Amino acid sequence: MNASAHASPRTVGSTTATAAERNPFTERYRRRLPRGFADEAAGMDWRTLVDTFAPSTDHFHLADFSRRPLGRGITAYEAILATRTPQDAPGHFTAHRLTTESCGDLTAMSEMLGRVGARVEIEKFHQYEGASFDDTQSWCTILRATNGARSAWALGFGQTPSEASIAALLSAATRLHLR
Repeated sequence: MNASAHASPRTVGSTTATAAERNPFTERYRRRLPRGFADEAAGMDWRTLVDTFAPSTDHFHLADFSRRPLGRGITAYEAILATRTPQDAPGHFTAHRLTTESCGDLTAMSEMLGRVGARVEIEKFHQYEGASFDDTQSWCTILRATNGARSAWALGFGQTPSEASIAALLSAATRLHLR
């Protein structure tokens, strides 16, 4: 018997798509959510999905991020990372000027977060080029991250892959350390 006789095409938006495939992320990025993340996000609308997995940056705000190539794949990074704890008054941030040398943006940001007491390590990484909302390119990064005691999924969005990845790492720090 032909194997294709058993397989039925399943396209997003068709009547054969499952509830997990019909979600706001899939509608925007034309991709399924990663296993595990899809279970946690089941039944959420777009606003709830973003509020849950890409929480506001009111606790970790990247005010500046610059890089300077040093050669041999190493880059010097400098950032101003503003932090706010739940005990701080609204609008009160502590600015940290941080520098490091690293082989990539995520490694550098992860090290910087560790220096301000918000250790985050990436367990799973997914990145999607996707939906343009105003004729500009957008990227989404989905991370499964841990701080050694807990794990959480996080989302980040940006106009470049690097921006989306750093935003996801900041979302992970918020979910792991402040919720």
